[in-house]
Amino acid sequence: MIEAVFFDLDGTVANTNELIYQSFKRMFTDKMKMEVEDAEIYSLFGEPLTTSLLKYQEDITDIMDYYRTYNAEHHDAMVTSFVGVEEALKALKENGLKLGIVTSKREAMARRSLSCLGLLDYFDVIVTPEYTEKHKPQPDPLWKACELAGGIDPKNTIMVGDATYDILCGNSAGATTVAVSYSVIAPEVLKAANPHYTVDDLRELLQIIEEKNSEARSTYV
Repeated sequence: MIEAVFFDLDGTVANTNELIYQSFKRMFTDKMKMEVEDAEIYSLFGEPLTTSLLKYQEDITDIMDYYRTYNAEHHDAMVTSFVGVEEALKALKENGLKLGIVTSKREAMARRSLSCLGLLDYFDVIVTPEYTEKHKPQPDPLWKACELAGGIDPKNTIMVGDATYDILCGNSAGATTVAVSYSVIAPEVLKAANPHYTVDDLRELLQIIEEKNSEARSTYV
């Protein structure tokens, strides 16, 4: 039976796609004097910022500060919610499910995003890079979320995300994985991560959970 649903934050619950894109774009062009293709920038979505920046140089202090300063200054004006998100979260909570965020974003900024959208109180658990030594696509962040949610078996959870790292993390942890079709990641790339489901709207999770729970109940009959 599904007991908890864990979500990636950026690009899944919070529409920060343009904010993240512009933060990288300005960092590359203004700070590093580099021209980077959009597809390459989008490929960085979903992984910890440190991991992304180390691909370009060893000492990342200055460029990380530049990225984070730009991101923080423009965050509140650029963060929005996707259609149906709050309705889905409310319905899931009303059905007794634990909800959590599993993100590569730092905790302070993750909470800031959720607060801006009025969604913070829906979540029982927020797992950020500060909580585990290994990050997505490794399973550790989802395992940590299960632990913090009360020791839930990962097999009784759903992991929802817009990036391959989210799906790989969930699959490795033993969760049911759901990709969102509104991802900026190319559909074929996201599909290659082998999500169990793909949805256009988070409200579709309710039907998926009902189907999986019905299957589980029939097993015990």
